[in-house]
Amino acid sequence: MNSHRHLSILELVPIAPSSISTQQLQQKLIERGFELTCRMLQRDLQSLYNQGCFGLEKDTRSKPYGWSINTQWRGGKAQIMSSEVAGHYLLLEQLLPQSVPSDVKRSVHTKAEQALKRFNGHVPDWLSTMPKPPLKVNIDTQLVAQIEHAIKHKRAVSAELYRVLYDEAHWLKFAELSFYNLVEQGGVLMAQFMVGALHDKCYQMPVYRIRNVHILQKIRREPSAEQLKSLRSAINKGKSQETIELVVKVPNHSAVNQGFIELGELTDKQHIDDKNVLLTYQTIDIEQLTDELFKCAHWLEVIKPEKLRQRIVSKLKAATANYL
Repeated sequence: MNSHRHLSILELVPIAPSSISTQQLQQKLIERGFELTCRMLQRDLQSLYNQGCFGLEKDTRSKPYGWSINTQWRGGKAQIMSSEVAGHYLLLEQLLPQSVPSDVKRSVHTKAEQALKRFNGHVPDWLSTMPKPPLKVNIDTQLVAQIEHAIKHKRAVSAELYRVLYDEAHWLKFAELSFYNLVEQGGVLMAQFMVGALHDKCYQMPVYRIRNVHILQKIRREPSAEQLKSLRSAINKGKSQETIELVVKVPNHSAVNQGFIELGELTDKQHIDDKNVLLTYQTIDIEQLTDELFKCAHWLEVIKPEKLRQRIVSKLKAATANYL
């Protein structure tokens, strides 16, 4: 299906009661640079007409047939929505952050409804295989306000931190913490802090793993430039690892093959059958990559490297064991 040609056809067909014949339409398309026979154009028009989602009407009362767009389907100077644009609106609605203004949300939702009509109510395969958004973490706004207050007024605090020790989760009480920054990383609000009065290291932890914050009548500790550098190094740990060649098998219509999910620098693509494709990437083997591949494991298969494949297999076995 030549989407660009079909879009041009629909743009050139006038709104009823005006109409255009196949021969007249063919001439206009040739002027736009399309090389097509009258028979090809007839097949295109009939295909668009049979789909029934473009408002295209055919006047068969006399020959040559006249083609027009129903006035109720397209009013004024509205443009035809191509399949590519429709797909983009549906994708945008899925990825729209909660923080955008309500009028923007309404506008995108309206466009997405029009886009869904473009596909006769069926979401395209590549969109239906898009990974679902992560679980929403409910942040305690009062807790955030307490941490912000402590940072602003340079106060130490006491608090409980969620820690995992020997595979068991605990809330541990800390008598003195010095929060000095709040940052967002990967969509998660993180608190940066120092522990106690003597410990030299800086730490970073998701805010949702902190509770029972009490502001103390004591000035907080200030991290040195070297301590901050050490924290940044710890946060970025793994990013300097060697580059690996990642080979994955994915469906042709998947979000990965469509380019909406990037796993690294794409270096090769091979169609192995009518439904699947092999993609080769140059990428860095970091924890975030493993997590991304695991989230897609119900439709994406890691072929190489073997160590990464086995990592995914181990995660899948552990997940399976939880549901047996």
